[in-house]
Amino acid sequence: MRAETASPIMYRGVSIAIKVDEAGDRVFGHADLFANNEFKARVALGSERSRSEEVRDRLRCLAKSKVDVWALTESDAVH
Repeated sequence: MRAETASPIMYRGVSIAIKVDEAGDRVFGHADLFANNEFKARVALGSERSRSEEVRDRLRCLAKSKVDVWALTESDAVH
């Protein structure tokens, strides 16, 4: 079974598209990050004990954290 976010999440100008797959008792997913219509990164996660909603929520948090780190490193480079 494949579940996908209805529409990408926009966060700090970065589009985050999350996809989650269930295979038996395992759940796998990834979040693709795009900025300026360009692929920037992928965050992936798998679990045997989590539900797809939990994996989707963790991916959302991890992807936003990645964007936050980019914002911090860019602001450090400017100063």
